[in-house]
Amino acid sequence: MTSIVTGAAGFIGRALTSALLASGSPVVAIDRLAVEERPGLTVLTADLLDLEPGAFSGADAVYHLAGCAGVRDTDPGIAWRRHRDNVLAGARVLALTPPGVPLLITSSSSVYGGASHGRPSAESDPVRPIGGYATSKAALERLCLDRPDVTIVRPFTVAGEGQRPDMALSIWLRAAQEGRPLRMLGSLDRTRDVTDVRQAARAMIELIGAPGIVNLGTGRGHTLRAMAEAVATVTGACLTFDVVPAPPDEPGDSLADTRRLHSLLGWTPRTDLLDLVRRQQLLTCSPP
Repeated sequence: MTSIVTGAAGFIGRALTSALLASGSPVVAIDRLAVEERPGLTVLTADLLDLEPGAFSGADAVYHLAGCAGVRDTDPGIAWRRHRDNVLAGARVLALTPPGVPLLITSSSSVYGGASHGRPSAESDPVRPIGGYATSKAALERLCLDRPDVTIVRPFTVAGEGQRPDMALSIWLRAAQEGRPLRMLGSLDRTRDVTDVRQAARAMIELIGAPGIVNLGTGRGHTLRAMAEAVATVTGACLTFDVVPAPPDEPGDSLADTRRLHSLLGWTPRTDLLDLVRRQQLLTCSPP
């Protein structure tokens, strides 16, 4: 089976591509950024909006991970980039994927607007997107209504080696390595459902072909304090904190209801926070 992965140069895209290749599946990697060539991998450096009709005709499965990431991005023009890369590019992927070819599209847990009263967010909950990023992902999901066979995955906080440098654990690892305070938004008691990127990739491979919306998380919340303590353990740093107000589009807590995920997979991701942070440190920080 030949799998197409869009956004293959991204954080989760790289992990998914590696997992597919390890399983013996040939992969076509599509990204505007360069992707390292490997056996079994065909690289197409292109913008999704520039692809011609028929570009996906040889695919047996399509994983759409490309998009404009960054919940907190406030750079000029970010609203247009989110619409272009999350909504218009998603519409193009839907149009390019032939009927009957399994298609998995990655949305985001941010469409929930955070866990409500500490209750896990379930796929049947109404979406309450806060901010431009979450709104663009909700719009992407609406595009899929005409393709009920599409798998829509809502990943919760995914972390591990290769995580984007603007994500919390990456920022904290660099700060700890440099002896700077860890910048915390809102409170050390806020929680995140942290999913290991390796397990996220495995789950996506097993989920494709299952129609509808599926949360991708662990069902367990880690406080920011616990995540920071893992950074301290791994780096050996004595941590101090700079706690600042959280922006209005920052969810207070996140927690996945994983019942549908478990019913489809027969297992639920589990995150070893210390192992995850150790692996991430290898790529985030230079040796002391």
